[in-house]
Amino acid sequence: MEYPKINHALVTPGLGASLILTEKVVSPLLENELLIKVHAASINPVDIQLWRSGLVGVVAGEKGMGRDYSGTIIAVGSNVKGWNVGDEVFGFLFKALGPGTFSEYINVLPSSGPIARKPDVLTHEQAASIPLVVLTAYACLGWLPPQTDRQRRVIVRGASGGTGMWVVQLAKVGYNCHVTAICSSRNAQFVKELGADEVIDYTSQNISTTLQAHRESSTAFDLLIDCVGGTELVPIYPQLLHTRGAYVTIVGDKSNVKTLGGPITYFTSPAQCIRYIKGYIWGPRYACISLHQKSSYLEEVARLVEKGEVKTEVQEVLDGIFDERESWRKAVQLMEDGRVRGKVVLRIP
Repeated sequence: MEYPKINHALVTPGLGASLILTEKVVSPLLENELLIKVHAASINPVDIQLWRSGLVGVVAGEKGMGRDYSGTIIAVGSNVKGWNVGDEVFGFLFKALGPGTFSEYINVLPSSGPIARKPDVLTHEQAASIPLVVLTAYACLGWLPPQTDRQRRVIVRGASGGTGMWVVQLAKVGYNCHVTAICSSRNAQFVKELGADEVIDYTSQNISTTLQAHRESSTAFDLLIDCVGGTELVPIYPQLLHTRGAYVTIVGDKSNVKTLGGPITYFTSPAQCIRYIKGYIWGPRYACISLHQKSSYLEEVARLVEKGEVKTEVQEVLDGIFDERESWRKAVQLMEDGRVRGKVVLRIP
């Protein structure tokens, strides 16, 4: 393949400023890098939160948006082994203060950044919906207590969203857990089809009361994974979980979708630090976590997809990212409005 001369990419020049389209010369490839032509990129809440974040916004220079990608390798560094020009791949690019995947071309370090071969059964748009949410789902399920002679029981709040849908599937397929999923009535059938054993409809049922009733009628839960955020379940999780169990949130106590979530909220919410310490000493454990950056997790999901044991869900694919349609604006709006089933993906021309 011919090495490209020009790269078009969307970047933000400052705090919350509109993304602008840049046109720059493609730099020479380093010996330990891959150059990838991006075909699709998905958007995640953290992309928008970093864009709007004062923490990132005050740092000088242009910063890209987008972390997930699917594309084709068009150049391979001289020291890179195991990859070839023409390989179709998907992965996760995390450079908070640097380039993003809303870009024609990206430079990837395969030795450190999560990357895997794209399954033939997936389109680039489907593959681009996977990386961040799957890597986060595996991080959540890593808090399961050791297996005993009984089936472990997991609660997933936000079960139809990008991360939640993968937690449900992987908890069933990869860990053989009993899954109680929390979602709206609109998504109840979808979540059941993902493998959930029980579904709680938050639009018609009181979540706390229903979960406590489930706890009283059966054994204690092993893991509660909160993909929504806030403190609604904080008062009751010690009663739902046994002492070796864990309450894991990927958001934290904050409820504003426009502000950064994850482990950084330990600094803004001291109560989370207290919960973590108390849980470490007495149980059940508490943690606000981020993703695992391991290629092996993407490779495992690729195998599961090929076997038909898990599936992707893309609510919408948007064209026009680099032209007057500015489809990135719609992607941001969809995410900030909430209620997205699965992911929103942008096609990169």
